[in-house]
Amino acid sequence: MTAEDRELTQPDWQPARPLLLTRAQAAQLCQVSEEILDQWSYEPGFPVIRRNGGHFVRIHRSALERWLEQFARGTNPRPLYSDEPPPAPVRRPARH
Repeated sequence: MTAEDRELTQPDWQPARPLLLTRAQAAQLCQVSEEILDQWSYEPGFPVIRRNGGHFVRIHRSALERWLEQFARGTNPRPLYSDEPPPAPVRRPARH
């Protein structure tokens, strides 16, 4: 098979930069874990596409890039997540 033959067998419809990203692809693009991406996906304005009862399906690539730029500039209305540990539960003495 020549180089020209290989070029002709590659599908034309497959873009080099996919329009919609999987969780793994989006996490890799953002250089974060999939767990962090899951947390972000519940933030207002995050460009996640959900189907089948709210299951995370895909993320629109260019919308994600815009969202990341806004986050980097600090124009998001609130922080995405905190590195602070959650407060410890208050234990009350048992009443007898």
